[in-house]
Amino acid sequence: MKNTTILILLVWVAHLSVNATDNLRIPDLRTLSLGSGGVTETPLYNPALLALRTQNRFYANYYNRYSVSELATVSGGFYYRNKVIPAGIEITSFGYDEYRESLFRFSMGKQIAEKWALGVAFQYALLQSELFEESSGRISADIGIVYRPVENVSTGLSILHFPSVQTGDKNIDNRHIASYSVLFGFNWDIINTVLITGTLENSEEETVTGSFGMEYRPFDEFKIRTGIRTAPLRPSLGAGYRIAGFDVDIGMVYHAVLGVSMGIGIAFSF
Repeated sequence: MKNTTILILLVWVAHLSVNATDNLRIPDLRTLSLGSGGVTETPLYNPALLALRTQNRFYANYYNRYSVSELATVSGGFYYRNKVIPAGIEITSFGYDEYRESLFRFSMGKQIAEKWALGVAFQYALLQSELFEESSGRISADIGIVYRPVENVSTGLSILHFPSVQTGDKNIDNRHIASYSVLFGFNWDIINTVLITGTLENSEEETVTGSFGMEYRPFDEFKIRTGIRTAPLRPSLGAGYRIAGFDVDIGMVYHAVLGVSMGIGIAFSF
């Protein structure tokens, strides 16, 4: 029991040290390497992006914070492209046997005009711990919009976890597993080989945080990425390689106090 308590405290210390980072909404390794903005990069942060996908996609990610196995996040999902309503299913797990956060998410997107897309998502986040007699959860919704004024520029706006309703043990403060936030961002293909992206976020924990990233494609199959995120300042670096329909991505994020977090992701598109 003593070791369990120490590990759970470690989870919370790491959680608070990065300003109540959402342990469950960890984007793919490509997005992490670009500064973790995501509002114009991944349907996990903006369900409207499902409407712009041209292929079906399976993915799986493993992200380990600060080389501590108890702080690892494992996620996977499937994005289904169809002519009626593109949809996605995502499952995420953070922690270990004695302390576990889980997320189950269903999302949909639809192109509503030539330059506009709209999306919604519904998720259930669950908190389980040996310190609690019962588990506690939250049901919440996301809404997102994407606007593409020209072919090589996209802007996005999303509202995450609003509204949010607690389930299970009401005495447990579980707001961090589904905290409200608003994100606005853009990406711009400057030339065929360079992409830049940026995001501003307002959340319950921070008034405003920002991220910026750049991706360089020396050739079509290989990409190099770098990014930075504020509050606190966290630079990131990564790379990706595509072969036979598979995308393999690696990335790392540096925290000045807690050290390096690393991850790997694999996806198959068809």
